[in-house]
Amino acid sequence: AVPRPAADRAPAHGIPGEVVDGNDVVAVEEAVGRLARRARAGDGPAVLEAETYRHFGHSRADPAAYRPAEEVERWLKHDPLDLARGRLAELGVGEETVAGADERARAVVERAVEAAKAAPPPDPREALTDVWADGGAAWRT
Repeated sequence: AVPRPAADRAPAHGIPGEVVDGNDVVAVEEAVGRLARRARAGDGPAVLEAETYRHFGHSRADPAAYRPAEEVERWLKHDPLDLARGRLAELGVGEETVAGADERARAVVERAVEAAKAAPPPDPREALTDVWADGGAAWRT
């Protein structure tokens, strides 16, 4: 519930922190590249906080009535796909090329959904594997 929860805490651990517009794929790529080069040069890790927004509720059952309409509208105008399409248009990439990429991406997702639906049910014995558990206050001291 603070403006920059990760980036502002990083310096307390001796790590630089940076915030990037997580809806801007180019800004994210540039920031990740810069920080990866920094780490590979031996200058240690960094925290990159990507600011983004979930346009809808947490689930199909969540109408997200707690979100101010102006906030949702502002973020909808800053949609990552729209930003990417705008940038591609600025670079001269034609609508037909973008539409083709959209169709290929849609096909990948459809194949993944079908594969998931066709997969056997998970083994119930693995239901609690790789699940984080909160050990209470003793874990936080």
